[in-house]
Amino acid sequence: MSSSASDVETGAVHVPIDAKAADAPSAVSPMAVAHRAKRQEAAALLAVWSALVLTEGTVRFVLSSPAGDLFPDNRPSSMAPPFLAFIASLMECVFGLTGIFVGVGGAFFDLHSRAVTVAFLISQTVMSWFVFVVYVFLLPSYRARFLTAPIMQFDSIGASRAFITMGILTSAAICLALQGGQFTFGMRLLGHQGAPGKTSETHTARAAGRGLFWNGNMVFAGLSTSVAGILLLANGAGAGRVAAEIFAAPPHVGVFPLMTLSTGLSMVATGLMGMAATGSSALLRPFLVVTVANYLLMYMNFTVVQVGAIRPSGPPEAAAFHSGLVLLTVLIGPYFAMAAHKARAEAAASRIEA
Repeated sequence: MSSSASDVETGAVHVPIDAKAADAPSAVSPMAVAHRAKRQEAAALLAVWSALVLTEGTVRFVLSSPAGDLFPDNRPSSMAPPFLAFIASLMECVFGLTGIFVGVGGAFFDLHSRAVTVAFLISQTVMSWFVFVVYVFLLPSYRARFLTAPIMQFDSIGASRAFITMGILTSAAICLALQGGQFTFGMRLLGHQGAPGKTSETHTARAAGRGLFWNGNMVFAGLSTSVAGILLLANGAGAGRVAAEIFAAPPHVGVFPLMTLSTGLSMVATGLMGMAATGSSALLRPFLVVTVANYLLMYMNFTVVQVGAIRPSGPPEAAAFHSGLVLLTVLIGPYFAMAAHKARAEAAASRIEA
């Protein structure tokens, strides 16, 4: 049995080479491979952020006493409506859980849908803003407004309210890194769910702006933490230990005023260096080294040391979700500084090839 140049003999069956080539899977372009990798990276980061959102939401839900009376008849005006904390914590659990489903599906099973991601982002935006307003602003504001006696070692109610305000500002920054970071990586996933090319390049080009924003967020959190430390030192606390018995102004405990101040200054310096490293690749490696040191100091300040030193014993739930908040607040700035560095490298390589 003979075969022509366009045929391949396989036993008794002649398979045309052209037909075989047509049936073979087409080669995947490097751009498509890189695009898929970026999509899975965004999905994985969305899953990480969402897992920590769910952790915080679960802790808050338990603390909201869901089995209690959410609409008490004799609620004093100085007490925030209990149902607000219940609804907000439940919402946080919902968008944390849905974010995990979307992120894990895209990262580990390559299951993704733009429609599902859009639905998640819309629901996350509505619910997260409600949670943010209730927990970051409303509940602490109730406490500051109806404060009847100074807290901790403060001599006046005014100084106590200033300390609580610093807690609100720091909490706003670190909660923004949690919930805003979840939205940011959801948006990156949505962008990489499109065709390779324009959408992916647009999101890469935004990395520099995001690097400046999130490192600037670290500076803001550091400034409010520094002021909290100064308030403690200026109101008779000294540099030693304060006999704190309550969680005075979350996330600030204030047991060790000098540690609070030192942590705030470290956060400011690291954030400023991150903003500079976003635009200068030469500063990127030193910035990453400084970030590790800053993370360790923040972790000790906001979790194990100061929370553990509250008398008679610190609230374990605070250490649980503060550890996640600290991690994400520290991580998101360097991530986008690195993304900006990669974007510049890719742009330089494309100019060389051109």
